[in-house]
Amino acid sequence: MVPSSVASQVGSPSLSLLVWIGGAVLSLAGALCFAELGAAIPESGGIYPFLRRAYGSDIVAYLFGWAFLFIIITGAMGAVATTFARYAGGLFEINDLWTERFVAVGCILFLTIMNCLGVKVGGRILNVFAFIKVGAVVGVIVLGATLGQGAEVSWTPLVQDRTGTDLLGGFSLAMLGALFAFNGWFFVTFISSEIKDPERSIPRSIFVGLGIVTVVYILANIIYLEVLPFDQLQQSKRVAADTMLILVGANGAMIISAVIMMTSFGTVNAQLLAAPRVYHAMANHGLFFKVVKYVHPRFRTPVVAIVFQGLWASVFALSGTYVQIIGFTTFFNYIFLTLAVIGLVLLRKKEPDLPRPYRTWGYPITPILFLLISTGVLINVFINDYTRPLLGTLLLCTGLPFYFYWKNRRGHVPSSD
Repeated sequence: MVPSSVASQVGSPSLSLLVWIGGAVLSLAGALCFAELGAAIPESGGIYPFLRRAYGSDIVAYLFGWAFLFIIITGAMGAVATTFARYAGGLFEINDLWTERFVAVGCILFLTIMNCLGVKVGGRILNVFAFIKVGAVVGVIVLGATLGQGAEVSWTPLVQDRTGTDLLGGFSLAMLGALFAFNGWFFVTFISSEIKDPERSIPRSIFVGLGIVTVVYILANIIYLEVLPFDQLQQSKRVAADTMLILVGANGAMIISAVIMMTSFGTVNAQLLAAPRVYHAMANHGLFFKVVKYVHPRFRTPVVAIVFQGLWASVFALSGTYVQIIGFTTFFNYIFLTLAVIGLVLLRKKEPDLPRPYRTWGYPITPILFLLISTGVLINVFINDYTRPLLGTLLLCTGLPFYFYWKNRRGHVPSSD
């Protein structure tokens, strides 16, 4: 579904591929920065403890946690669950919109229960579906390279029928889609305190995972562009299935649809598995509802946080379109990723003696590259369509009264642990 939205927003095969390369470069630069942060500050909660440590105040970290719950991760879950439902609809001939949405909600709620049973159970599901996802996309690449007859794709001219701000706006909106597809590269930092030897494991997990995904996604998109006519790619609701339909027929399309259902299922599971650690960390600092600190005595999981998150993600699954949701969530996600990378620079100056088992390769060029690209994308997205960013900002601001309430209730807000 993301390749289709990217192609629609940029209007040319060459720019589509350039968007995916740009998304990979930005994600890699971010991963290099987060590897240092994750190894130096191996605390659960991902960006939350990084922001708290770097900015010397809880408010930036708190706003991230609020946005994460009400916009970023729950919106992402709703979008991926919609992918699950969309391919289920193609496989089982479900054409009703509301039936599709309820299938997405069912996916979220089932996995919410599974994650309440423990990280070990969730982790097994995650590993299985990660292998299935990579294997399926590699299968499409191999079949496309060996069986594809080609759709006579025109790689020139680079830009077709778009200029100036329209081109920049479309490219930036398309980048949000590609960045959403690459989004899992920092998830390992959300469970840092639960990982053995995090100083070594976190950088290795980030680089290996992102490296594989980058190669596979770029090759897959080349195959999509070579096999599908570009206008069909732009309109496709199930790009991988349509590609397999051309390559090997209806049976192949059904198989890839089933595989994408499973991999979407696994992605929602990964999100549910990692994200509640943020709310749990906030509650430990007195900046969220105390009840989310409850850990099940047998399964040792923050069940209240998991359930609360699953219910809100279901709201996203019941509203909006896939493209709207991923644009909305990725925009705010990259605001806080950008703040975290700025935090990396601040920590280098504020805490030069902080033990850093891994140091960002190419510093300071790498964080500067990340900041320039991410800021440019965010500004152009806002210029092109400011309605949803403003709506999200209003939703973000609803967290401020709660922040000051919790701040006053505990008497002070410590600057750091």
